[in-house]
Amino acid sequence: MLETKECTINIISEGFIEAANYCSIDAPAGVDEWELSGLTPAETEVVKAPRVKESVFSVEAKLKVSHEWTSPRTGKKSGTLAIVEGVRFWVREDALKGGIIDLEVLRPVSRLGGITYGRTTEVFELPRPRFEEERGKGVIKDGEVN
Repeated sequence: MLETKECTINIISEGFIEAANYCSIDAPAGVDEWELSGLTPAETEVVKAPRVKESVFSVEAKLKVSHEWTSPRTGKKSGTLAIVEGVRFWVREDALKGGIIDLEVLRPVSRLGGITYGRTTEVFELPRPRFEEERGKGVIKDGEVN
């Protein structure tokens, strides 16, 4: 991504977690992860990198800013932060319910670090408080919480 300045972001679903995990194999440079994992590359419209056909939701993105960190202990590069802009979004039609992606269809899995993954099985909405309403209730007085 640092070379091409673009990427695709593909949400992993439970149905292909094993294949997605296979993409973390410590293969030497030049080994085709598509072939190893059995995942299917799909065409994109804006960026060159293919998206994962099996993914319910994918984003084509362009790199806006990146920053590399160096470990003060080892002096080696230890991480990179990339901020990207989504320029094309792909959602499988059966996953859309009223303009929102259905969690039961998406069944997202996140990589939490190392070999640990997480499942998102439930969501809830929590409206943001409104300053004037909270001040009207006496919760906030002169910009400070009572």
